Amino acid sequence: MLIKDFYTIDSCSYSQDNNNISANITINPNHDVYKGHFPGQPVVPGVIQLQILRELCEKEFNKPLSITGSSVIKYINMIIPDKNPKLAIDIAIKEIDGAYKIDGKILDGDTVFLKAKLTLSNS
Repeated sequence: MLIKDFYTIDSCSYSQDNNNISANITINPNHDVYKGHFPGQPVVPGVIQLQILRELCEKEFNKPLSITGSSVIKYINMIIPDKNPKLAIDIAIKEIDGAYKIDGKILDGDTVFLKAKLTLSNS
């Protein structure tokens, strides 16, 4: 994990039939990152949201991966740690020429926070 104690994985499963990772995580609303992002109005930084997608893929494929490209990154709603500590992650995966093309979402119920299409490659 890039940032120690930022989140915990409550559940994580990979469906080979659908090439999909489904996970539930809990973010730590008291983490030091919120002292700078932003005092008095904490939100989960966008770069950390992308990092969570990458780390879940690394965990599933048991190898280090780097984000080497993106075609879509949309931050639709802010993740406010006190209001949204429990998040669902949905990642559709296609392996193409040794890289992983992922279509990831971070959600809480019907509220979508992030939609991202990324390319992940071996580090």
